Amino acid sequence: MHLTGAIRRADAPRESRQPVDVRFFHLVWLFLLLSFVGLVGETVASYVVDGRWESRAGFVVGPFSPIYGAGAVLFTVFLNPLRDKPVPVLVVAGALVGGLFEYLAGWFFEWRYGIVAWSYIDQPLSFHGHTCAAIALVWGIIGTVWVVWALPRAVALVERIPKNVRRPLTALALAFIVADTACTLLAFDCWFLRTSGQEPTGMVQQFFATYFGGSFMSARFETISMWPVLASR
Repeated sequence: MHLTGAIRRADAPRESRQPVDVRFFHLVWLFLLLSFVGLVGETVASYVVDGRWESRAGFVVGPFSPIYGAGAVLFTVFLNPLRDKPVPVLVVAGALVGGLFEYLAGWFFEWRYGIVAWSYIDQPLSFHGHTCAAIALVWGIIGTVWVVWALPRAVALVERIPKNVRRPLTALALAFIVADTACTLLAFDCWFLRTSGQEPTGMVQQFFATYFGGSFMSARFETISMWPVLASR
């Protein structure tokens, strides 16, 4: 009887991967979680490669690199509905999502602030240096691993937040993300103006010049160099 049951189970079609039940509050916490994990991973990797610790932060407040959190959210939104599709489909979809995201992020930094955060200009099939076919393929593989293996585990981790405090905690987390994003963009804008030779004018620019001045920004965003001449805004 046991042998017959085992044969039947082996002959049965493998259960398809169904999309994970993801709601808005999951996305908020996935953004924060992956922003933190991504920052830690990049910091350690840069130490292994360069032999010294560098600040890889992406927000002016907190140990977060939002590009990883945003990538996780985008992969979740666009790839999770395709989770039951064959792996090659997921890889192609992930390559399109990741490649477009990297292109737009690279374009925005250069257009707005004259920052070349990365460049693939010398790589085959490069798209204005902001991304290239090989890196897009890497994004596709990462996106597939995320949605097939990591997403269910990350969602299960988020589900451990007690339901009776889930709503207020998520509201606070979302408020922090919005405030930190706005503060970071304003800090970059004021840094750009000062780097361009413009003296701080008005309360906002003076505030950021005082509390998020050049020395703070250079130390916080240690691997970023700003060339205002490259900006096209």
